[in-house]
Amino acid sequence: MNYWKKLTVLTSIAAFAVSAHAATLSLTDGSKIEGSLEKVHDGVYYFKTGFAGVLEIKQDLVAGLESDDSVSIRTDGGEVFSGAVSTDGSGNVKVTSSSGAVQAGLGSITSAWKAGDRDPIVVAKEAEMAGQLRKWAYTASVDISGSDGNSENLGSMIQFQAKLEGPKDRLLMYTSYKYKETSGVRSEDEQIGGINYTNFFSGKTGWYIREEIERDSFEGIDFRSTTAGGLTYRFIKKDRLHVEGNAGASYRFESYSNGSLDDEDYMGLDFGLMIDWQFADWGKLVTNFKYVPSVDDFGDYIFDHESGIDIPLGTSDAWVMRFGLSNKYNSSVSAGRERMDTTYFTRLILNWD
Repeated sequence: MNYWKKLTVLTSIAAFAVSAHAATLSLTDGSKIEGSLEKVHDGVYYFKTGFAGVLEIKQDLVAGLESDDSVSIRTDGGEVFSGAVSTDGSGNVKVTSSSGAVQAGLGSITSAWKAGDRDPIVVAKEAEMAGQLRKWAYTASVDISGSDGNSENLGSMIQFQAKLEGPKDRLLMYTSYKYKETSGVRSEDEQIGGINYTNFFSGKTGWYIREEIERDSFEGIDFRSTTAGGLTYRFIKKDRLHVEGNAGASYRFESYSNGSLDDEDYMGLDFGLMIDWQFADWGKLVTNFKYVPSVDDFGDYIFDHESGIDIPLGTSDAWVMRFGLSNKYNSSVSAGRERMDTTYFTRLILNWD
């Protein structure tokens, strides 16, 4: 009984060793690597080993391939052959299937893939086409906040954003409503809506145009309209860090409801900076600056800033909690109002597409 148990164990180990090393890759320096072929794509062999994972070996370093498992091979002539693979001494690959055997030069292989997978060339083309498509993404959020400045109390804000983005342009539409009460008396009532379009005519450089309208009855702003446009530049665009800035001209119109200030309209400049930094898997820094000064008087300006730390709630980014602060400075305000509003907030964000 013990003999048969030992024989069974040894047979299982041998079968595992054979299945784990179903292919042999021969290199031009004479060495051989045991493992299994994952794919050949863009001049690179992806070969899986038991000691070092998937190795990436340049195609011109490969002298031969032997595989007992079925492998699909595409040649530079467009033909596709599937079956067990062997290589002769003259650098020709033979693919043997149930219908017979065919030969092709080792250097003529443009792609290869294991049974059950897809041609890497087709997969790459589909990914490239998908990357060229514009995609909608949506964000809805609600704040619970405390503030000092014009109002020292608790309040809330609701925001919604829709973004259509592709590799060369971006359309952003947004709206927000901020409401606060103190002892049953309304202390803030702000509505903002805007649209921003950016087109990147080169890899990093582009142009933008934006329009934003605002109403804030507590600050006495009956209507404010800001139209701006200019150039934008991607300073850094990586998977975990994105820094983008803009500079241009603006036109602003303001109408005040309480009569303490006359209606104004003037030309100005428009500067902005956006930073998205995924500094850790659990957290991302999101910072935005916006500075809109008057051309005639640089002492007449609006400055907006918001910074927050995003922490995902769960394993995806669908639900996010943001902890942060925002500052809004308006150099021209109606009588009895503060120029600076600072808000500390906790924001629950829902992302979907």
